[in-house]
Amino acid sequence: MYGPRYERIVPLLTLVVAGLGVVFVLDAGTAPPVLNLGPGLPLISLSWVVVALIALVAGAGAEMIVRSHPRFSPNWLTPVRLGRLFNADLLLRLWILPGLTPVAIFAFFRLWGGALATAAYLLVLLVTGAVLLLVFVEQQRVLVGGRTEKQTATTRLAVVAYVLAFAIFAAVAFNRYRTLYAGALLLPSTLLLAYDLLRARTARPWPAAAAIALVAVESYWALSYWPAPFLLVGAALLVIFYTAVGLAQSADERGLQRPALVEYGSLALVALAALAVAAMLLEARIERLLVE
Repeated sequence: MYGPRYERIVPLLTLVVAGLGVVFVLDAGTAPPVLNLGPGLPLISLSWVVVALIALVAGAGAEMIVRSHPRFSPNWLTPVRLGRLFNADLLLRLWILPGLTPVAIFAFFRLWGGALATAAYLLVLLVTGAVLLLVFVEQQRVLVGGRTEKQTATTRLAVVAYVLAFAIFAAVAFNRYRTLYAGALLLPSTLLLAYDLLRARTARPWPAAAAIALVAVESYWALSYWPAPFLLVGAALLVIFYTAVGLAQSADERGLQRPALVEYGSLALVALAALAVAAMLLEARIERLLVE
């Protein structure tokens, strides 16, 4: 039996972590370099450009690792045709989680830079390395493992997808972007994560993923009026995202039946109610501290 290709995984992880180290050097200055896209548009830190390149490296690296596996099959490839500009057969579905991992983790832990200082940067390196290692190993098991291994690996990758979704939701909620800017961030990331979760369980994953991405943006717009801590807003978006994905899976398998609506609807209502109560308790505690 062929195991994970650690001799390929470790160098790739080293390259990704080293790239994130470059990002921290850029952020360490008193005036980090930024890109000005024009009046009325938000400034983009050069660090994010580097993180985007790291994401591409991680995604391409995931495909290279699988291509080097002795049990690799060309049937797994998907043709990508862009006229005369680009023509190739790629495993693009393997790019999603590795590509979004450094982006989501960097965005989330960067929020804690003021409170954790250097520890926040170290956490980015450690967590990114650990999550990518898990993703690379489980992706190979999904493709070449036995039935039990594939089921376990699929579950673990789904957990990673939801964790990354929460990190992205919390980061966007923290910055309180206007819906237009938030949509530009949430639409592609939620679309890709929803597709990754649905592609093996639904016949038409892209339309369902697009609908879920739109639901996420609309939900962000509604929750932007909720004066709750960003972690609770991110958790609320995660509940909505999880519910939408679950309903999409159920609708494709058995049709949108009443038991599924009751199950996921009840779960969403209970979770959102718990988050609302938590927000009220936190607000009351803050008021008491201010009075004292």
